Amino acid sequence: ELRIDRILADMPHLIDGMIEGAERTRDIVDALKRFSAVDKMTPERVSLNEVVERSVRWVVQSASAKFAVDVDLPPDLQCSGSSGQLQQVVMNLVQNASDAVANRADARLRVSGSIENGMATLRFTDNGPGISEEHLSRLFEPFFTTKPVGQGTGLGLSISYGIVERHGGKLSARNVPGNGAEFILALPVESR
Repeated sequence: ELRIDRILADMPHLIDGMIEGAERTRDIVDALKRFSAVDKMTPERVSLNEVVERSVRWVVQSASAKFAVDVDLPPDLQCSGSSGQLQQVVMNLVQNASDAVANRADARLRVSGSIENGMATLRFTDNGPGISEEHLSRLFEPFFTTKPVGQGTGLGLSISYGIVERHGGKLSARNVPGNGAEFILALPVESR
């Protein structure tokens, strides 16, 4: 009479949906906390070589598929800022590249560096499908994601963009002719 049997039959699906929603909410709240956290540390000299090396190692070790990364940086590439925050930016860029090339047998990322116009410039160039033109202008908006539902919060690039701006730098993206995407991270060079 109360149709409890139908409710009980639907219960596993409802619980699964609630757990998935709670996990996504947790991920969004965690990302928002990181985004809003104010780093009270005084700026320090940051070795971008070490930041890139650590980031690449951590992401490659945890990647679900084979992912080759070539790193070509000049020695002693430095800037001033928060090593932890810049680590977060670089890990996000490497992880996004890993996700973009995950379905390729020849999945590859090239990280190159140089000093251009007083800026330490890092280029993250993958051989994935690239970024559709309608998405390029929205990449750094909070909650915008090109990943399937449940696989991204849409906060990684927005948080990274804010961190880079606070460091006096610039983060941009473009498509590479032929195939792939390139993210360009430019930070003021550490004066000695």
